[in-house]
Amino acid sequence: MMHTAPAMLCQNQPRERFVHLPTPLEAAPRLSRDLGINLLIKREDLAGLCVGGNKSRLLEFALGSLRDTGVDTLIAYAAPQSNKLRDIAAVAARCGMKAVLLIPSEGGDDNTVLQGNRLLFDILGAEVRGVAADLNRAGILKAQEAARDGMVRQGRRPIILDRKLDYGIDATIAYVDAAEELLCQLAERQVTPHSVYIAVGAGMTAAGLALGLKHLGSTMRVVGVCISSPAEDMAPEIESHAARASRRLGLPTSLKASDLTLIDDQIGAGYGVLTPDLTATVHRFARLHGMVIDPVYNAKVAQALCEAAESGRIPKGETAVYVNTGGGPAIYDFSAALGGAA
Repeated sequence: MMHTAPAMLCQNQPRERFVHLPTPLEAAPRLSRDLGINLLIKREDLAGLCVGGNKSRLLEFALGSLRDTGVDTLIAYAAPQSNKLRDIAAVAARCGMKAVLLIPSEGGDDNTVLQGNRLLFDILGAEVRGVAADLNRAGILKAQEAARDGMVRQGRRPIILDRKLDYGIDATIAYVDAAEELLCQLAERQVTPHSVYIAVGAGMTAAGLALGLKHLGSTMRVVGVCISSPAEDMAPEIESHAARASRRLGLPTSLKASDLTLIDDQIGAGYGVLTPDLTATVHRFARLHGMVIDPVYNAKVAQALCEAAESGRIPKGETAVYVNTGGGPAIYDFSAALGGAA
């Protein structure tokens, strides 16, 4: 049974407010006709803070947790087109902090034109540092710790924003909050969707959404589309993220991997590799809804949803929700493949 009134699951969590919420839940009539289902799109890409996206929402909780700690420097590692790093740079600028962003060194020509999120890092005033390109999780944490220690020696008060640390809990809690927001919007529409499709990168967003929906009694199935890591690897990660968030929130609900559907048939050649099928999906959503989705995360989610609708896994006429988690600036790094009027 779906809850129709806010339970305010996260109301006691410290939080800074700089995102435009609730994000819209909009109908997509032309895409719906094309797919034979009733498609609703949760527009996290319109959340505000620079160019929107799921990281904007979670940073409200991450920055809330840092309130009164005196932290003045945010340190994080991710890919050069990372939405996480872009929004960390944005929130640092908004709050008068310093952002130190670690990205894998790509080598090559120093005169390479900066595009997309990597360009935004510079515009937002972040300090960008290259690190070895082949680091494992332990190496990534060590690199962040080295950056932190260097900042301490300079007299600053830094913190590392990494999914294994408190940032991961805040990120998951943000999507427990988003689950409650989504259910209220669906109740206003008097619709109970068959499923909701969302990207699985590090897993916190999907974990929080699935945890919140389960706790609130929703029958809607979360379908997490793995972007780069196989489902068997992501399942324990999602359980761990959800367990940490449940403990922080004091919820009795325990999320198991079996509570959601994880699919990894969209991984393809890996993270950030654009294929002709993904290009077609970007064009399909742009030309049937006027919405640009990123090639790295959301094109894979959209493609999985389209395949499910066309194969009947989402029954004809049923409602499905697609969560657009943002990332639009990445399209500019794929201009050669995405351009053209065909």
